Amino acid sequence: MIPVWVGKIVAKRVIKAIKYKIDLKKIDKYVNKPNELDVQIKYLQRTVTKQGRYIEELEKDVAILKKDSHPPVEGLEKRLKKLEKKEK
Repeated sequence: MIPVWVGKIVAKRVIKAIKYKIDLKKIDKYVNKPNELDVQIKYLQRTVTKQGRYIEELEKDVAILKKDSHPPVEGLEKRLKKLEKKEK
């Protein structure tokens, strides 16, 4: 039978080898801490939100202008031609 202290030493070395091979700290850092892409995505989200608000404001302005504008004049081209003929 193997003594307990030998088992502890072997277990510690196996765990150390696994940690060295996998490097859990780097994985934890990559998963839990924001990296460059996360920062860029947050910036883009803010930019898109601002642009969305701006577009909504422009759409409201266009709706107001359409409401205030007069309807198109029918037969305007014919009237202009008649006026040009009268001037000649």
